[in-house]
Amino acid sequence: MALSLGVVGSRTASAPEPVVVRVWFSESAATHDALADRVEGYLGAALDEALDAVETEFAPSTVALPHEGGKESLGIDWPVTVAEGLVGMAEIDPVGDVNLLVTDGDPRRQPAGYARPRVAAVTGGAYIARMTPAGETPPVVPYSIPAAATQLLLHEVGHALGATHSHGSARREGDALVASPMVGSYLWASERVRQRHLGDESACGGPFPSGDDASERRLGLRYTDCAAGALE
Repeated sequence: MALSLGVVGSRTASAPEPVVVRVWFSESAATHDALADRVEGYLGAALDEALDAVETEFAPSTVALPHEGGKESLGIDWPVTVAEGLVGMAEIDPVGDVNLLVTDGDPRRQPAGYARPRVAAVTGGAYIARMTPAGETPPVVPYSIPAAATQLLLHEVGHALGATHSHGSARREGDALVASPMVGSYLWASERVRQRHLGDESACGGPFPSGDDASERRLGLRYTDCAAGALE
């Protein structure tokens, strides 16, 4: 009986299987030397706090795209390529957790990102590469295009792992308003866009504050506890 309990205990204590994020770059995004380090650093900093074990892998080849942005490239071509790769019809090797494409598209043009379960795509590779290394960056930063593109990376990976916009939150810090990754720039969008994507209240508790009367915009680069609990 004691031996049996010991075996059960050792199995329970075994390390969990890591969540694997495999990253592909478009041909243009791959020209930015710092991009891989920034993607790995910022994803790792956010996901390591939210999940038991995470691994970021980089595909050995780039992805040729007719366009670096747009719904067709991000929301149709990439998911189809991942699906074809799963059955051996495309020259990529998808994983079962997250298959992320980073392109050099302009993150100021919509759609800037796309996600469905296990698949994500984001623009803004050049901007992400301009960020300081993750280890030198605080978890909350002033709003900028590079910071917004980096937060978009977390946003779409969060979607691919099961989190929704309602798992995000926004909070006031003095005169500033801080948006978490799953809320992102929707906090400052037009009322129609904001209502469509955020609604009135966060699943984490409480309404989303208005972004109109905050003198400064800030972006969080970590998942809230609520969003972390939704990640699969």
